[in-house]
Amino acid sequence: MMIEVLSVNRVSNSIRNLPKITSFLLPEEYELLPNTSELFEMEFAFYEYKFLTKDEIVKRGAFFKSVDGFPTNHYIICSNNSPLIWQGRSETTKAYFKEGNFSTGYATHGLFPYRGKFHPQLIKGILNILKVQRGDIVLDPMCGSGTLNVEASLIGIDSIGIEKSPFCVLMSKVKYEALKVGSPQLSSVVNNMQKNYESLINSKKLPAEFSYHDGFKAEKTVTLLAFLDAMGYSRRCSKSIDVLFPSVLKRYVGQINSFIQARDKLNLRIGNARFEIGDTRNLPLENSSIDAIITSPPYSFAIDYAENDRPQLEYLECDVSAIKDEMIGLKGKTRKDKLANYFEDMNKVLFEMSRILKVGKYAVIIIGSNDIQTGGIRLETKVEEMALKHSFVLDQKIVKPIKGIQNTMKDEYILFLRRV
Repeated sequence: MMIEVLSVNRVSNSIRNLPKITSFLLPEEYELLPNTSELFEMEFAFYEYKFLTKDEIVKRGAFFKSVDGFPTNHYIICSNNSPLIWQGRSETTKAYFKEGNFSTGYATHGLFPYRGKFHPQLIKGILNILKVQRGDIVLDPMCGSGTLNVEASLIGIDSIGIEKSPFCVLMSKVKYEALKVGSPQLSSVVNNMQKNYESLINSKKLPAEFSYHDGFKAEKTVTLLAFLDAMGYSRRCSKSIDVLFPSVLKRYVGQINSFIQARDKLNLRIGNARFEIGDTRNLPLENSSIDAIITSPPYSFAIDYAENDRPQLEYLECDVSAIKDEMIGLKGKTRKDKLANYFEDMNKVLFEMSRILKVGKYAVIIIGSNDIQTGGIRLETKVEEMALKHSFVLDQKIVKPIKGIQNTMKDEYILFLRRV
């Protein structure tokens, strides 16, 4: 089937002129995923229906179970999720993962569930709204745990992830590279589990053979991430890392293996992704070189990512204080100082985004505000205002409720900013 390509202008006009959706009816041959009930989910499903052909929805749609009776790739991948992802966890956590079976924990997203991470299904939907195609390059300049890069790769799109934290770069690399791993490599992870664990636990710093800078070695790198996951978990509960590590690694291997089966069944072509330790205020990219940006900046100082990741960063021999001093949203002692520094940094970020983005293309920013922390200042409003000074116009703004086990904010905002 020929894939219809929408022009930049046509996509832009569609996003600008399509009204908010409170209710709609799809043709009967389009079946939504189970539990698709939130207003933003309905809205995104409608956009996919409007912007994608039937064949495209089957291959890359995020909110549909089937079209003309043919199950979508997304449905098949999610339906193949390993139950190990929630086994041995609290009832609250189990319920969260089961409810989010089609939205959060599929493919390799369930490896090291990172605090404040993207909603994966949403990111796929945004890629579809923007009509990002193979041959394009999409960027997340604050990539966190690499959610955008995994989602882009699942539909064959090339991507770049840039992040200040070396631990986040490691996590992103493992989640991406695990999409391409083979069964023999995965078997070696299990067969050498005890030997590799002893090397990690008996060393106060990262053993040289586990270096994640010299290419991807599934046996070492997947084991390392599981070890760091268990390390952090053991500090939040009463169980020791000796008890936690085997179950965490078993969960990782089960989830990766489940994805391998779906990947091979669908004959998926995984897109290329590369990751760099860098600063989004000074991006190492050429002018007008990027086709789309999708990112979620820190919500001011809502989460102290440096402290949150301290055990992992210290094990990787990183200077936590130095990283914290450079992180957006964490600089300053008082709320007034932190907010002033945050907006100064975000102004630089928006300038860089405008510089590297092609004219007519989109930067999509997902952001929320903790009114208690900010004193009532709305971060999304300030970012909108600053973006207008850097050759952006706001074409669409979508409200998304925040779901999660420990969330203090109710909503976040999806800003579609077009470079003019």
